Amino acid sequence: MSVVGRASDIALWDQVMRADPAEAIPDGLAGAWWVAHTKPRNEKALAFDLRLFDIFSYLPLHPRVTRSRNTGRTSRSVVPVFTGYLFFNATEEQRCQALTTNRIVNTLSVVDQSGLVRHLRNVQTVLSTETEFRWQGSLQVGDWVRVVAGPLAGVEGVVYERPSGLRLALNVTMLGQSISVEVPGDLIEKIDPPVQMSVGR
Repeated sequence: MSVVGRASDIALWDQVMRADPAEAIPDGLAGAWWVAHTKPRNEKALAFDLRLFDIFSYLPLHPRVTRSRNTGRTSRSVVPVFTGYLFFNATEEQRCQALTTNRIVNTLSVVDQSGLVRHLRNVQTVLSTETEFRWQGSLQVGDWVRVVAGPLAGVEGVVYERPSGLRLALNVTMLGQSISVEVPGDLIEKIDPPVQMSVGR
């Protein structure tokens, strides 16, 4: 598989974002819909791999513009709407083939297939019309999360405040102290809580 350059990558995903909902999530596919929980920052790479396997997938994306703190230059990228998840339609054999990409943590079966299609088309309608939207994740106060991009990538902490954004408490358990930072919701993923640290006496 060849590596797609940044400019062509953005152009390709722009076409995906502007696709008609019925084209992006079509009827009459041979398999069943599955939800892939991907490894961090593997959503687009998985979409390319599935395409090589001729497995239909849907990855909702939206544009993001960031500005460098050092140079002041802006850069444009496209990022998943639902960080860590991709939707694909496959037979059981194709699902097993998708797992060989080594980009999937696990797959979630979909009981209400028609309901998922309806919900995904609603999302694609918003994306294709470039309607402004606000990401509303399922994160709650007290959830453990990891920053997946930006200068704080890899940092883990606890969500403790959510009035307009997300604030993470970064604990130093042994000292009983913490600091907090504000992080955009689309840069974090939910993780399992760490094993409780024990302090020797």
